[in-house]
Amino acid sequence: MTKKNLFKKIASIAMAGALTLSMALPVGAATEDPNLVVEPNTKYSTQIEAGKSVTLGLMPANAYYQRTGFDSADDAAEGLEVKSINVGSDKINTKNFEYGSMKLADGSFAGTVTVTGVEGKYGPASLHIVNTFNEDASIDMTVYVEADKIQDAVDGVTVQAVDVRNGVSEKAVGTNLSVAAATEKTSNPFNGADGSAQTYPTVGDSLYSLAEAKGLTFTQNDGYVQSVTTSDNKTLAAYSDSDWNYYGWNYCVVRDGAKVTEGDVVSASVLEVEKGDSVYWAFGTMAQANEYFATRVANN
Repeated sequence: MTKKNLFKKIASIAMAGALTLSMALPVGAATEDPNLVVEPNTKYSTQIEAGKSVTLGLMPANAYYQRTGFDSADDAAEGLEVKSINVGSDKINTKNFEYGSMKLADGSFAGTVTVTGVEGKYGPASLHIVNTFNEDASIDMTVYVEADKIQDAVDGVTVQAVDVRNGVSEKAVGTNLSVAAATEKTSNPFNGADGSAQTYPTVGDSLYSLAEAKGLTFTQNDGYVQSVTTSDNKTLAAYSDSDWNYYGWNYCVVRDGAKVTEGDVVSASVLEVEKGDSVYWAFGTMAQANEYFATRVANN
C-alpha cells in the first residue's frame, strides 16, 4: 500500500486536473463504481484548526476517474467508512467519525466524513477510506491539525537537493539550517498555501530554508513541490515522458539513522521536521528517488 500511497501523493496534482476536466463529460450515478475520489471542493490534504473539525466529501468514480456519485442521499450517507489510520492516530479522534451526505450543484451525491482534531496535538494524519458498497474503491486522505500557537523554529537541519535522472547531480546542500513555520516567512511558497501546515515547521519548509541559504527558488501546488530553480537559473519541473513515466520532486527524511516512514504517506508540507533531521529532495522517477534515498539511509 505504501507505493500506491506514494504514487497518489506524487500524482495528486495531475489527478486533480484530470478530475476537473472529467466534470465536463456526462456520467451517471453508480454507487458501486470502481474508484473513490474527492468532490470538487475537497482537497486531498485538508487543514484542521486546533480543537476543531473538518468535513471531507468523497464520491464514486468510474474507471476513468470521472466523478459519478452515489445513487441516492441514503447511499451516500451509508457509503463511506474510515477503514484504518495509516499514520497520525494520536492527532485525531478515531472513535467518533461522523458520516453524512451532500448534494452537489449538478444533482449528484457525495458521502461525507467529519474528522475532529485532538486538543493539544498537531501534525498530520492519513485515513484509509473505503466505499462500503465496493471496498475495492478506496482513497487515502490526509488531514493536518494546526498547533494552537506558532511553534518555534527548528535548528540543526541538513537539506540536500539532487537530480537523480542520470546518476546523481547535486544541486544544493545546506547544513545546520534553521527551519521556521510557513506563517513566519511571507516569501515562503508554502505560506498561506492550501495543503500546507502553517503553525509548525515542516519538511517542506526545510526546502525554503535551503532556498534562502543557497539562492534557489521553487514553486508548489496544494502543498506539493512542482519545480525548483537552481542558483544558476536552471529549472527542474515535473513532467511525464512519452512512456508516461512521471518525473518530479520526491523527498525522504532520515532521523536518528532511520527513514521517517510517514513520508511515504503524507506530503512534505505537513510532516513536522525535527532538530537533527537530514532531508533529501530528489528529482526523478519514484524508483530513481527511492534508490537514492536507500543509499542515504544506509550512510547515516
